[in-house]
Amino acid sequence: MATVRSDVIIPEIFTPYLIEATTVRNSFLTSGVVTALDALNVNEGGDKVTIPNWKADLSGDAERLTDSTSLTPGKITADKQIGVVLHRGRAWESRDLARLAAGSDPMGAIGAKVADYIANQQQKDLIASLKGVFGALGSSNSGAAFAALTVDASGSGETNLGPRQIAAAEALLNEDSDKLAAIVMHPLVYADLKERKAIDYVTATDARVTASTIAAGSLDAMNAFGGSVAAAYTNNTQIPFYMGMRVIRSKDVPTSGTGSTTKYACYVMAAGAVGTGQQAALRSEVDRDILAKSDAMSVDWHNVYHPLGARYIGAVNPEQADLATAANWEKVFETENLGIVRLTVTSSFD
Repeated sequence: MATVRSDVIIPEIFTPYLIEATTVRNSFLTSGVVTALDALNVNEGGDKVTIPNWKADLSGDAERLTDSTSLTPGKITADKQIGVVLHRGRAWESRDLARLAAGSDPMGAIGAKVADYIANQQQKDLIASLKGVFGALGSSNSGAAFAALTVDASGSGETNLGPRQIAAAEALLNEDSDKLAAIVMHPLVYADLKERKAIDYVTATDARVTASTIAAGSLDAMNAFGGSVAAAYTNNTQIPFYMGMRVIRSKDVPTSGTGSTTKYACYVMAAGAVGTGQQAALRSEVDRDILAKSDAMSVDWHNVYHPLGARYIGAVNPEQADLATAANWEKVFETENLGIVRLTVTSSFD
């Protein structure tokens, strides 16, 4: 049987699919906590992007008006955020002999898994940045950029995740507490919530509002999810929520200790708390080595993930370890204008 177009990876067809599939699989994007910002698109080259901003709040108290005095003019001050471009890529190769021995096509299997791989790698970069802005778990994070937005217990006394910690996070976020969109947690913390039946599940039917479902009385429009959250539903699978927030599970969140003394970081995030941009769109390329009788495929992407309100001052083109280093980040926004809180909790599954 002759090889047909559907049997091979054609970059000009595969790349648009890959971009769409990666976006759908990225839990941070579909939850709404990450928002695309034109200011973070690096259109003129370089490895960092500067975002000038005015201070959010005006200082000083109002003055008393009299017939004999004039108002004293105040001023607004400027500052700047700095994001860093993450240059990432990966390649895979398969020899004909491997395909013959396996009885199936390894390259086809690789192509089917690439979107999940890229989404996972991008989420690792973002979590590494969250590690950096908050610093180490416990009391040693006092010099970190976002240290003031932590619900710890000075390194001891943490408990399983519950409503009290969420209430404490909301109190720190002030006016933005009603914009909480997602909570990032370790799978063992999620397992603890699931055992306590504290997780709510939303399906695609619940998430999508249509005129027909409302008219039929099968969906309450006031309780339905819309916008970016609805984009998370590529089929009718269930999406977990905790106290109204989309749950994102990741083994890459920071931990401290071992066994029953293990502590886990949880990140409570408001909608739009992280900005994203790109220097070059994700692309894929394929190649055939006729001497080695092998096929190869590579992907690369050049994007920015930036916790809004921070300034990255570390090395350009950073490794994840650089992103996770607290000394590489500074706070720019006033604390009350940041949109992320870190909790430190335990799990009964240790």
